[in-house]
Formats: sequence, structure tokens, C-alpha cells
Amino acid sequence: MFYKIKTQVRNHYAEMLSTIKIVDIEEKFDLVFSRFFGLYFARWFSRFDMTPTQVSLLSLFFGVVGGFLLYFQDQWKITLFASFLITIAGILDSADGQLARMTNQGTELGRIIDGTIDNLVFLSCYFFACTYFFFGDIGWPIVIMGLSAGFISHTYSSAIYDFYKSDFMYYVGGYDDSKIPTIEEVKNKKFDDTFWNKMLHLIYIHYTNTQYFLYTRTANQRQQLEKHAFNPNYQEKFQALYRKTFNPIMSWWALIGGTNTHRTLIMGFSIAGRFDLYLIVCLLKMIPLVIMVLIQKKVDDKFIKELSKET
Repeated sequence: MFYKIKTQVRNHYAEMLSTIKIVDIEEKFDLVFSRFFGLYFARWFSRFDMTPTQVSLLSLFFGVVGGFLLYFQDQWKITLFASFLITIAGILDSADGQLARMTNQGTELGRIIDGTIDNLVFLSCYFFACTYFFFGDIGWPIVIMGLSAGFISHTYSSAIYDFYKSDFMYYVGGYDDSKIPTIEEVKNKKFDDTFWNKMLHLIYIHYTNTQYFLYTRTANQRQQLEKHAFNPNYQEKFQALYRKTFNPIMSWWALIGGTNTHRTLIMGFSIAGRFDLYLIVCLLKMIPLVIMVLIQKKVDDKFIKELSKET
């Protein structure tokens, strides 16, 4: 019996790995938890002919309710339950993408919706947890701390991590759908002329602007990378060199800007009734964020220079 369960788990894990574009830049927690259990949910949802967008909305529901319950910072049992709901939302966030790939329903609009919902869940967490302290002993300073931590530290660190992760998948894996468009390309994209699509388009433009704010690679450097990445005579060597050079940096980007980092810290501090301390930690995180941007730029410049010598 135990051997049978072990074999099923191993097979499930192998199937989960097969759905991931590039395993070595995935956050470890996702590999052993979010994506692992997300695949179970994706299979179950496929039996009911649910769409990835419907799963995303389900994730939004659990996440927002969990965020609302973080208002009760003085009751650890409630914040513990809130953390459970937020964790479920994270698993469903993985499940919607897995379902999209499983049923060939992946679209650019779907990815925008997925990212938007993720931001709304975190916005709920910040808003309700800060509200507790606003009506408590801290007052208005918690608003300033919340806005600074949420819209500066959290948003920008997540956005730049997502950018470099997408670059890695594009240049090493050759996945065209991972290429981050320019701001002008995003502005010129055409969506159905409906209110919600217009709103999503505006959100897409804003998010792309956010990603480019800390992005250090120049347009010329991106052209150089693309030129070498897709040169048949040099492609294999380029991919190996890119992977070796930037894989270690991606681990640090995941630690600073990864969703799991923010989610875990939010839940941990909230269960302790000290979301205010989380905000301080989040603000202090801007120091390693700036350091990482400088390191990334230095490594990029060196890498481009080495490419020029090679060719």
C-alpha cells in the first residue's frame, strides 16, 4: 500500500515537472508545494470543464477573504485561518496556469488576468491588515508605511523578478510567449472593445512600466542577447553560458521578489499579530533590492562584453 502511494506521488511529481518550462529557476517552495498540489486541482477542475479564468476568480475569492481576515491581528486563530485561505489561493494561482496548459487555453489576456488577481489578493492583505493598526495605536503612519511597502518595495521587487525570470525562459528556453514586450508594443496591442478589456489593457501598461523602471538592460543589450540567443551556430553555447551566468542570480531575485517570500512573511507576522513589523521588513528589503539591481547591471555588462569577444 505504502509503495503504491509512493509510486503515485513520484509519478505525479514527474508529471508536474514536465509542465514547467525551466525547472532550475522555479522557486523551491513551488516545486514541492504550490505546483505539486496545484496539478491535483487542475485535473479536478478539468473534469468539470472549468476555464483557467474561472479558477483564477476562485483564487481571488479565497485570497480576498483571507486578506479580509487579516484585519483581526489580535486573534491568532483567525489570522491562522486567513493564512490557510491565502495558501489555498496560492495553490489555485498555480492550478489556473497548469489547467491552461493542460487544456490548451493559455492566452495573453489570461496571463494578464492571472497577474492582476495576484496583485488584488496582496492588496487585500495590505489594506485590511493596515486597517487594524489604523484604528488602533498607530493611526496614519501605518498608511504611509503600507503604501511605501506595498506599492514601492513589494510591487517593484516582484515586477523586476518577473522580468528577469521571463528573460531567462525566453533566452535559454526559446519560449516566445515569455518575451516581455516593450511599453510601446503593449500600448499598441488590440483587445476587444469592452470596459473590462480596456481596464486590463491599462493595468497591463502600468505593470509593464513598473517592470521597466528597475530593468537595467538597454535596448541595444537586448538586441545583442537576441542576436546570439537565436543564432543557430551559437545558440547552444549561448544558452549554456546564459544559464551558468544568471542561474545563481535568479535564486536571489526569487528570495527578494518572489511571491512566496511576500506571502510567507505576511502570514507569519500576521499570525503573531505584528503585520506592522512585516511592513518594516518589507521597507528594509529595498536595500538588497537596490544592491541586486547594481549586481545585475554589472553581470549583464560583463556578459555582453564576453559575447562580443566570442563573435
